[in-house]
Amino acid sequence: MTQNPLEKLYRSKKLHVSLPTNGAYYPSGIKLSVDGEIGVMPMTAADEIKLKTPDSLFNGEALFELFKSCVPDVVNPEEMPICDVDKLLIAIRVATSGVNMDISATCPACDQSDVYQIDLTQIMNTAQPIPLDNLVPISEGVTVEISPLALSNQVKSQIETFYHYRMQQMINDDSTDTEKKAQIFDEALLKAITIQISQIADCIMKVSIEEPNEDPIEVTDRDHIFQWVENMDSATHAKIKDALEILSDPKMDNEITLRCHNSECNHEYPIKVDLNPVNFF
Repeated sequence: MTQNPLEKLYRSKKLHVSLPTNGAYYPSGIKLSVDGEIGVMPMTAADEIKLKTPDSLFNGEALFELFKSCVPDVVNPEEMPICDVDKLLIAIRVATSGVNMDISATCPACDQSDVYQIDLTQIMNTAQPIPLDNLVPISEGVTVEISPLALSNQVKSQIETFYHYRMQQMINDDSTDTEKKAQIFDEALLKAITIQISQIADCIMKVSIEEPNEDPIEVTDRDHIFQWVENMDSATHAKIKDALEILSDPKMDNEITLRCHNSECNHEYPIKVDLNPVNFF
């Protein structure tokens, strides 16, 4: 096959950004530049279409495919820690459309609606490196090694929210008979519980147990860890969940301050920029 003379016109990496994880917690691998940054490419037309498909967004496929396309140096986007996700979403939009984005807002002082232009790099650059310590002491001699919540966990959380919503619908639906309502409710509750357990279990890399006069035990078997999470007490569950939230939070500030365009008002007020892919791209 002859070489395509249009190859030189193909898209290329438009910018490089650092990650809150610094490239850690990518089991399948990640390729960073010599200065520890990752390259980001602009979206294709196909990427934009996929982001407008509700089913693909719901099951995560749209985001997985977006990162495969625009951040090819991540081997498996499903493993991407969520603390890296929002910064990379902003970087993809910047690579595609530039640093400026128009947003609509209404001044709370004079009620005037207008369109404002914001610099997305101001938000992106607020992301902080995540904590280095990923060990959670559970009790004397028991320590859990965790990894941040992954993009696949975030998708599971969205599905869990859907099941909670479905349960609420069943409770309020007078057209469904009591027996059928109870059946659907129980099925949705079971699925929601299973998802919540797997979210925690997926983030536990190792459980270390040390007892006097005995060799230390290190458990990494996924089935054994899932069974433990399924049967752990609520205090232990809460301790691990709190530690995961801290480890997964890059503390990126998506709040910006706007000044009203009405010259007679000039009121300054804060708003939060919605980074949900449904509205962001």
